[in-house]
Amino acid sequence: MADPANAANAVPVVDGAVSTQAADEQPGHKVFTGNLAYTTTDEGLKAFFSPVADDVISAQVIFRGTRSAGYGFAAFKSAEAAQKAVELLNKKELDGRTLIVEVAKPTEEKQKEKKEKRAPKKRSSKKSKADDGTNGTADATTESKDTAAKSETTGDAKPKKKRNTRKAKKAKGEAKEGEAADTATTGGAAAPAAPAEPKPKKVKTPKAKPAKPVRPIGEAPEGEPSKTMLFVANLGFTVDDDALSELFTSAGIQVTSARVVRRRWGQPRRSKGYGFVDVGSEEEQKKALELLQGKEVGGREIAVKIAVNTQEHEAADGQAPAHNVPSLVAAAS
Repeated sequence: MADPANAANAVPVVDGAVSTQAADEQPGHKVFTGNLAYTTTDEGLKAFFSPVADDVISAQVIFRGTRSAGYGFAAFKSAEAAQKAVELLNKKELDGRTLIVEVAKPTEEKQKEKKEKRAPKKRSSKKSKADDGTNGTADATTESKDTAAKSETTGDAKPKKKRNTRKAKKAKGEAKEGEAADTATTGGAAAPAAPAEPKPKKVKTPKAKPAKPVRPIGEAPEGEPSKTMLFVANLGFTVDDDALSELFTSAGIQVTSARVVRRRWGQPRRSKGYGFVDVGSEEEQKKALELLQGKEVGGREIAVKIAVNTQEHEAADGQAPAHNVPSLVAAAS
């Protein structure tokens, strides 16, 4: 005679997935066990039911292919034993998970619940249909009388007005304006309203920006020479802020900030070939002029000059001004 536990573990495979038919065909009263860990085995599930081991016939974890479905079933000898297992082991932990233990429902009951869920719900009619035409007429007459009496005494049974949509309200308002205008012109006699003409769309014209004044070549810029800022020109297009700062620090000059000016368009924004370096003091400024003027960087001889604080803002270059100071240009040498 075959062992029931071994028979329960021999689960048939259908299209690569383990069928749950074996769990449905197990003898005895079944208990559903949900929220199982994927590592839980049949032996582990059977050991979980050790408090009622004398009444356990078999325990089985349901698989989908080679992976656990996360639930299983245990068969018991009697309904009392199954109920006892539910009371003792529901909400207990196994393999780090709190399990759901409840009496399994018969297959017929589960199929019936599925059909009820899938079946569309029918809307209940407000008025019941009469068995014949005479009764139906009499019921309708009685109901109308009761409704009329109720409306006279309480006023609750008044028919609700349909809400107008926005389009209907707009059309109604335009029609009233047309009727009022026609009444005024015809001396009280209402004339058919003419269709309203569409309003012309307003076209926004862009405001003309004032032209930026161009300083002639060789003319000194107007402004006060900076005591800490230097203008560096003829930079290679590959030189960025860090490389510009490294150029000065490698010469032993202290750098407070260094920035390469870039174009407003393009991605990435391309360098314009010049930038500004703040060395923090007038002494460092003189030292940088002596050490770096005409130095070759990347095959180019750079030009270092004292920057001038002008009234123009660096926003014209598409960049926010550094340290909220006026824009800087090179002083004429």
